[in-house]
Amino acid sequence: MKAFSSRFPMGLLALLFLTLHRPAAAQAPAWQSARAVAVATAAVMRNNSTVTATAVDAAGNVYLAGEFTNTVVLGGTTLTSLGLNDVFVAKFNPASNQFVWAQRAGGTNDDRATALAVSGTSVYVAGHFYSLTVGFGTTTLTNANSNGSFEVFVAKLTDAGSTGSFVWAQRAGGTETDFATALVVSGTSVYVAGFFDSPTAGFGPATLTSAGSYDVFVAKLTDAGSTASFGWAQRAGGTGNDGTFALAVSGTSVYVAGYFQSLTVGFGATTLTNTNANGSNDVYVAKLTDAGSTGSFGWAQRAGGTGSETALALAVSGPSVYVAGSFTSATAGFGPATLTNAGSQDIFVAKLADAGPTGSFTWAQRAGGTGNDLAGALAVSGTSVYVAGYFSNVAGFGATTLTSAGSRVGIRDVFVAKLADAGSTGSFGWAQRAGGTSDDEANALSLSGTSVYVAGYFGSATASFSSITLSNPTLNASTLGFLASLTDATLTATTASRAPAALFPNPARRTATLRLPAGTAPAPLTLTDARGRAVRRYPAPAGSEAALDLRGLPAGLYLLRGAGPAQRLLVE
Repeated sequence: MKAFSSRFPMGLLALLFLTLHRPAAAQAPAWQSARAVAVATAAVMRNNSTVTATAVDAAGNVYLAGEFTNTVVLGGTTLTSLGLNDVFVAKFNPASNQFVWAQRAGGTNDDRATALAVSGTSVYVAGHFYSLTVGFGTTTLTNANSNGSFEVFVAKLTDAGSTGSFVWAQRAGGTETDFATALVVSGTSVYVAGFFDSPTAGFGPATLTSAGSYDVFVAKLTDAGSTASFGWAQRAGGTGNDGTFALAVSGTSVYVAGYFQSLTVGFGATTLTNTNANGSNDVYVAKLTDAGSTGSFGWAQRAGGTGSETALALAVSGPSVYVAGSFTSATAGFGPATLTNAGSQDIFVAKLADAGPTGSFTWAQRAGGTGNDLAGALAVSGTSVYVAGYFSNVAGFGATTLTSAGSRVGIRDVFVAKLADAGSTGSFGWAQRAGGTSDDEANALSLSGTSVYVAGYFGSATASFSSITLSNPTLNASTLGFLASLTDATLTATTASRAPAALFPNPARRTATLRLPAGTAPAPLTLTDARGRAVRRYPAPAGSEAALDLRGLPAGLYLLRGAGPAQRLLVE
């Protein structure tokens, strides 16, 4: 497998001036909850677990995917791996503060879950498996390489409330190393992305041919309920190592982001050129359009400098596309914005505007310090952008400075931060840390109501989340998964500058009526679920009232946006 790769009094007066004029850091919310995930049942010499992905449903349940070794417990469920790393998928109910169910999958070798998505009662997980055969409930997948190499898997579970079970699983790839790193869902369309090293890689009826080393793939499956099948697949890349780590979807628009080492890379008719003539990682963000039976690239944009940059997370809200990751270049360009590195590896968060056939960077922000810092997860709600990952030593997030708990140089701690998108600019508002004296990282981030959920792993013997301390009972610096949350009241805060529109009945079933107050300018309406994802879009009301079709929506809590302050709507 390839490597991834002071003087007084003037000094006092100056200090006073700076204090009075420095932008004030917003008070970061404290951690409200934290718990260990996939705890080993015995203090064995080496036991690892980590949460790699999270998702939330409309009712506020949190789903987690990750990997584990040996025997672990999630609530009342005990899971035992068949060999090395096995996959777990679990459902957590924040109201009861308990795991509801958990399932394992895998074989006798190294099998990993990297991505998770939820739609109604359907839970989708993707990753890659090294085992010769892997079991997902009653479905068995067979590796195309009899000697073993990583192959892609996508699987579906059905959440029956108190239980969850695998329904189907699909494999993809070829005889060499192929990774699935991202997954999103829209209706019955399931999109998976990653990178492949096989000379040819099969995705159902579609076969992709590599242009050199690792190439990017984006593929679509259609979920038919108890079965699923691949519809189309697209590749991108050049002759070097090129990969993807993030996906986002909005309607028929599918966004993908990652890195490319190739001197030039092709995304359909668009060619991007690496900043470094010797080849180093540059960032790319690209858009595809799903036409049903086919998918094609529309536009692609690059960013970076002469060092190494990687995009690791994506989120989309209307025409705004947000991307986050890391950069090592002394200066890195993101369209009109240039970021300057503070040391080794810094964090970037950037925004692009999708104008349909074209996309362009609008703003970019950096965070970090002199150590290694990275953003690996991203979520957006309105103009609030949340990012999570890890930082080492001392790191700045706008006016906020975080200091890691570890005394040794380079020890990583968890961070979560919030930015405000003001349209043409973006700025950090607050940042919060967690962790202990060893390496701890955040891999996943989800929003539900006013809760911000962060998940990952901690290698420290104890890890602090504000006043909450988690203990790792395993030996030999093993890793232990965690799920933590903090509350940001601004997620659902609204202004009361005018009378709100009336939304009734509430709760509702098949339809609801929106009544606008006199003098309100009509605007298009969007109904979002607890994750902030748009599930229905309605045209601007033609009069003072509009009927909203709710048929087909799962029961749960929704927010109606576009008619003044966002309004809650409970669908039964």
